This record gives sequence, structure tokens and C-alpha cells, in this order.
Amino acid sequence: MYLNSNCKISDFDEFVKNHEFSHYMNTSMWAKTCDTNTKPFYVGFYEDDELIGTALVLKKKWLNKTYLYIPWGPCLDYTNQKELQEALNLLKKFTLNEKCFMLRIDFNVVRVSRDIDGNMIDGVNNEHITQILLENGFKHKGYGYAYNGSWTNRYTLIKDISIPYDELVLTYAKPRQTALKRHQIIGVSTRVGTIDELDSLCEFEKELAEIQGFKPHPKSYFQKIITSYQDHARFYITEINLKQMIQGLDDEIHSKKYAKDKEALTSKQKEYQEAILLQKQYGDVVKIAAGLFLYVGNKSYDLYTYNKKAFGFVKPVDNLHLFAMQDMKNLGVVHYDMCGFSGSTDKNDPYYGLYSYKKSFGSNFTEYIGEFDYVASNKDYTNFIKQYRLVSKVKRKLNSILNKKK
Repeated sequence: MYLNSNCKISDFDEFVKNHEFSHYMNTSMWAKTCDTNTKPFYVGFYEDDELIGTALVLKKKWLNKTYLYIPWGPCLDYTNQKELQEALNLLKKFTLNEKCFMLRIDFNVVRVSRDIDGNMIDGVNNEHITQILLENGFKHKGYGYAYNGSWTNRYTLIKDISIPYDELVLTYAKPRQTALKRHQIIGVSTRVGTIDELDSLCEFEKELAEIQGFKPHPKSYFQKIITSYQDHARFYITEINLKQMIQGLDDEIHSKKYAKDKEALTSKQKEYQEAILLQKQYGDVVKIAAGLFLYVGNKSYDLYTYNKKAFGFVKPVDNLHLFAMQDMKNLGVVHYDMCGFSGSTDKNDPYYGLYSYKKSFGSNFTEYIGEFDYVASNKDYTNFIKQYRLVSKVKRKLNSILNKKK
């Protein structure tokens, strides 16, 4: 096996698109989203001049030093131990040749199979790959909590959307099904949006940032992702037609539906009055959720999805996900990645709500083996770890102070 650090980009991306262990961050398109201080290498692994693996290797600067990073790992046949061993040796040698103090890789390799509650079950077990990496001199961050400072999330929930359309909603939890039925009455719908409508995504993210205290992205950030991925990017807009909502509620109120349930009738009357007020404030048709997705091969990724807080009660993101799943299915996607959660299924976990919501779509609990570092210079690596942790801590604190609404 040999390594070519300047693989032809068309060959590189085509290989990634069709590979079992691919990820949207493995493509040349991801390199286009990186800052100007990042130098990408489109690494190809060859056997007898045949391309058998790829790796998007990013050379980054930290102060006056440099390191290498492979987001979501190389696209390799991880079942072939000989191939993996040779590729690791070539990457370590490449790190030394580039005079970098470390090589960081977070692998797109499932650790073990788990049920939706996080319990280990029969199926996949790739912990031997962790052992191979350790034996090759890599440091492992461990099998810890998702939000432990790792650069990518070790846990996610992935929905299999290969099933027929008419069965898709039936796999959702009852609250999701109920909300979607209501959407037909109150005029909630989703469509494919355009890059010119990104202001909605920015507005909704800013609303959440003011609650949670993180730094919202500028519109240029989202624009760069869409222009870099072009046909592999999908932007969704969910809207509500308040005229239809008012009419639908009025029809329900004056029907016999709630004749024997005065409490439910009172609730609908209150919702009707709220809808009238919302119409006066926002007009007839209002954008109430937005989502930016990417897809490569048979996998899609929900990068950023937010809703307008004033309309959270209609559960617009439920509608967005159903539309997105149907749309992605038409594009050949099988694995619909809802992109990240804490890894904990404990109801006391501060992020339990995110897990609970994502699992309600009938998704599968997925855990990866995590983050590994090959250290070429112990001194520079130790300094980097200390400095990076300190800078990250200060940034989080400042973002909370500057962005969280009191």
C-alpha cells in the first residue's frame, strides 16, 4: 500500500460517496468550508494503483505549531486488519513528514450495538479496533460522555427511512403522530427553501442562543456550507397558514366534536383567540421552522434545525422532519442521521429532552469508538491540550455572558 496526498478530487469524492464508512466530513466539500488557516490533503490509499481508501487530512495551526486532523476518520475497510494497519503506519509517517506535533482522528466506526435505551445487545462489536489503535501508539479519549470536549459527538440517533412512505409515520411515537394530524387542520407544511431564506434559520438560532447562551452563527457560515456542498445541501422551511388555522379551529369549535368535553372546547377557543392575535402580529403565512441538512450517498445529516419560539406549541419541527425524511428518501438516502445527543438515557441528564425527542421518531441508538491522538511531540501536545482547554473554557464563558438573555 502507498499514500498519495493529492488524490484526484473527483475520484476522491466518488469513493467516499459509495463507501460504508463514509461521512459528509470525509469529502472535499467539507474542506471548502474550512478557514484559510487550514490546508487540506486529499489522501488516497492505493494497492497496485487501485484506490482502496481515502482520508481528508486537514493541516491546522495552533500558535506557531501545526497538527493534522482527520474528521470522522479515513474511509477504509475496517474489517481488514492488514489494510488498517498499513494505513495507520502511512498516516503516522505522513504526520512526521509534515512536521506536525499530533494527528487527531475521530473514527466513523460503531463501537457496539445498543437498543434505544442504551443497553448493549447482540450485533456489532468493534472494540478490537480500539485495541489496534492503542497498539499502534494512539491515545484514546475514552468511552465517555458526549459533551466531554471531543471535537465530534460520539453518540447519535439514526432513523432507517428505507421503509415505505405509508409506514414511516407509524414508527413515530404517538405525540408525533398526533401533532402531524393536527398540522393538516391548522395549515402547517414544509417545503424546500432557498439560500435567500437563510435569515429565518439565523433568526431562530438566535432565539435559542439567547436562552442557552451560545454564540449564534453568522448567515455567511450557513451560506458557505450550502455553496460548498451545492446539490448535496438541502434547506427546509416550515410554514403555518394562520388563515387556515383560524378556519380549522372555528370549524372544530362549531362542530359536535367537543360537545361532551367542555374543557377541550375551552382549550380550542383559547387557541382560536391566540391564532387571531398571531395573525395580527405576523400576517397570514409565517415561517416557523428551518433546517439545514447535507446528504452524501445513502446518508443524510441534520446539521441545524430550529423553530420560532412563538410557534413552538404547534410542534413545527415534527412536520419538518417528516418532510425531510420523505425528501431524503427520494434522493436515495437510507440512513437519516439526527446528529448527536449526550449518550445518556437517564431522565436526570440535563440533555435528556433532546434524546427523548429524537428517539420519538423511531431512530436507532448509535455509539462510535471516539477520538484518538497520535502524538509526535509530547511537549507540544501537552501544551496544546492545556491551552486548548483553557481557551475553550474562556470562550464558553464569554459566549454565555454575551449571548444569554437575562
